[in-house]
Amino acid sequence: MNRTDHISLIFMNDLKNFLLAYLSTVSSVFTAIETRTLITIISAIVLPILFFGIGKTVDVLLQIYLDKRRKHDR
Repeated sequence: MNRTDHISLIFMNDLKNFLLAYLSTVSSVFTAIETRTLITIISAIVLPILFFGIGKTVDVLLQIYLDKRRKHDR
């Protein structure tokens, strides 16, 4: 697998995770629209982005740590 294929695979995985995060919040978005309160709408839209960002940050930091540990063990 060359570098371009690897980057494409990572992008597709990230896109899949992002879409899953949003699809799982569809009911809360509809509820927020139904109640028509600004804080509910904001939380239904912003929280999935926030949680995705935190999860991705943890994932990247873990990959960096594991890569450094692998290189150190060689």
